[in-house]
Amino acid sequence: MEPAHREHQQTGDPNTRKSASVTPETLTSSQLHALFDILTHHQTYAEVESFKHPATISTYGYPFAQRTKDDNASAPTYATDSSSPLLAGVLRSIILSFPGIRDLPPEFWHLKFQGILEKLAEANLSESYDKGSLGTRKTLATAASSIHEAVSRGILGGLEQQEKRDLAGNYDRSKAKDLERAWEDAVQELLYGNLIDELFRCAAEQKSLEEHSSGVQAAADYVIIHLATLLHHVFVLTPEGPYLLKLMENVHKLLPYSMVKQTLRIGNAATMINGMMRLLLAKVGVGAISNWVGLTQDADDGMNLLQKIIAMVLSWDNTESRKTVDRIEKYRGQLASTKVQIDIIKAHVDKSRDEQEEARNQSRQTPESMVSAVLRRSNPKLVKKLTEEQHALYLEYFSTLLMIRDREEIPNVLCRQQPDLFTKAVKDLVAAFEPMIRVLHEHVDLREHVTAVEGFITDFINIGKAKPKNGNGFLSSWTNGSPKSDTEARTPSVEDYVILLRRNRQILYNFLHQVASQCPDLTEDFRVWCNTTIKVFQQHRRPPQEPEQPPSSPEPPKSKKRPGGAGAVSSNLQHLFSSLPSLTREQIIPSINAHASYLSSLGDLSRKRMQKILDNLPPDTPPSPPRPASSMSNSGWSTPLSWGWSGGGSDSRKSSPPPTTANSIAVKQSYSGPGMFLSRWQQLLDDTVIGPATLDGKLRSGRDVKGELAMGKTGVSKERGLDPAKLVRMAEEEAPRAPDVKVVVEALGGEFKGLVGDILKEDGRFAVVVEKMTEKHGCERARHRDRVEV
Repeated sequence: MEPAHREHQQTGDPNTRKSASVTPETLTSSQLHALFDILTHHQTYAEVESFKHPATISTYGYPFAQRTKDDNASAPTYATDSSSPLLAGVLRSIILSFPGIRDLPPEFWHLKFQGILEKLAEANLSESYDKGSLGTRKTLATAASSIHEAVSRGILGGLEQQEKRDLAGNYDRSKAKDLERAWEDAVQELLYGNLIDELFRCAAEQKSLEEHSSGVQAAADYVIIHLATLLHHVFVLTPEGPYLLKLMENVHKLLPYSMVKQTLRIGNAATMINGMMRLLLAKVGVGAISNWVGLTQDADDGMNLLQKIIAMVLSWDNTESRKTVDRIEKYRGQLASTKVQIDIIKAHVDKSRDEQEEARNQSRQTPESMVSAVLRRSNPKLVKKLTEEQHALYLEYFSTLLMIRDREEIPNVLCRQQPDLFTKAVKDLVAAFEPMIRVLHEHVDLREHVTAVEGFITDFINIGKAKPKNGNGFLSSWTNGSPKSDTEARTPSVEDYVILLRRNRQILYNFLHQVASQCPDLTEDFRVWCNTTIKVFQQHRRPPQEPEQPPSSPEPPKSKKRPGGAGAVSSNLQHLFSSLPSLTREQIIPSINAHASYLSSLGDLSRKRMQKILDNLPPDTPPSPPRPASSMSNSGWSTPLSWGWSGGGSDSRKSSPPPTTANSIAVKQSYSGPGMFLSRWQQLLDDTVIGPATLDGKLRSGRDVKGELAMGKTGVSKERGLDPAKLVRMAEEEAPRAPDVKVVVEALGGEFKGLVGDILKEDGRFAVVVEKMTEKHGCERARHRDRVEV
């Protein structure tokens, strides 16, 4: 195909030549990279969001089956054109081949797991638009999407092979540039070198990661800082953070760690697994007994321990929320409202998905609040008599009712469903991992690691709570008492989480070292999987040479040259762009250029934030030494932190706390960290459409309600130090704002989904032969006939 600018030069028309200079048919490498980012960002979240519809999972493709009229067919059928090609690509190429997961029977996916997902979708859980805030599910879904899109881009585009990197070189672990370089070098060696084999060999031979090369140590620091930033963002900056922390704390208190460790003392592996399964999954209800004797079939047999924990934690929240509902209902007389209005709002919460969507559409088009739209659809006269005071109270009432219903529907699906798919799915998981559990139980003392995990979770929960303003960062939680005794609380910083992870990294490495040194066959299985799976990120197709750009089509301003552009799919995206009409190309080029500049600015900001954290951190945070089992306890003081900075002592409760003198290490505070994925995640939240807050108000977005907790959500401590909304806005002041790229998505979103679907079907990395998988699972079941059943 001749380039457009050559064709137009032959015409001699100056206007045509001017148009050609604005709308070239080829894109630069930075423009290709930006276009790739835009399309994967939109497509990934569109796929995640589509799971709220029950029919989505049926068209997902392998391993989830298509639902037909005859669901009792012996062999399931799978959709050939996946409705979620990006999600399916990651699942098939990485997760399904994971040791243990690959041994799950096909029925686990298309009957049990698929059934749970369909039931959750049929429950019609509430929308952020209706509640007027960014809820917990929205926060977690967007976070998962931002991470998933990065993985998907790595699989589709791949990383080009470059020269061999020397990880034994000089890396200054106090410099952000060196940490980034170490990470890039490590990734290159993981994909095209033998770093995976070296890591496994180091885990088996060395007792600390500090024995490895300087490049690996610097790359580990890079990962720790990014992980700490993610945890800080989820549990501190988001308004749902305190609520998630409270849920975690409630579950943590209910888990029977002592009984689990006593069960692990049993020497025989089969008996131990049987005891653990009975502890967690056994049911003792009347229905369970009648089903067992044959008097009933699929009767409600009660809940096992895991289900009771889920139901109990959510019921605690509902207890608090119902107080809000009762309080508002008692105000009816004072606000001159009628029982009719209350009943209409209550009835709408339980209406079908289609009816709720119609009210939502009416609210968007008018625009008006959801309360106003619901009342207007029932009786327009009710809206005319509504005052702003009543409206504000009814919005809180409506939001609280939606939350109560969500907390009832989730336990209904997971805990009270007949047949009990949740319990059956857990049993399948245990059976699949049983050979691995037997090996670990025989060669590794799992009690020690359960205790370490218990203590780490306790410390993690403690760090998420506000600290005294005059404290020394993370250490203040151990030296200055509870923040409730201090009127000025300090919000946990990113540095606090970095220190937590740094000082507890040895917990993870101790486990890996014991497994690698004591379980060679199991370790070899994981080594082979890692070496095989990492290849999906290699660049399987050589990208085309970067085309020579005409003088009238320069690189976007403030953008960095990105060799390869979109990697293996560069030529595909070039073709999609060139196939567009000239007018459409002219419309989307400015958005692509703006996004390229935006990504470049995010990269610079990420490095700047990482350097600030490195400058604020203590000069040395050595990992804590392992402790004897006799010092383990359920007191929450069982992590290495209880041993102080240098370790030692025979009883963690008697060990001296870290000093609080003027020479103590003072941790400075950062409330934003590195990672471009955080900005992409925040963009998803900011772009979420939120219903109006007033009777005739305008539509809002997630940006307008940032930092606001859902109305009616109670039971969360208010002692959080700085306001999360203020912290997020402080971070945004230095961050560039994402440009509007809707025109790009409208022009190429559908074609890109088709392109990914074609790659999913044609690329051998994603190919799954159903017959071979079924035959393999049959052999596995025959080989493990002695598995424990409960």
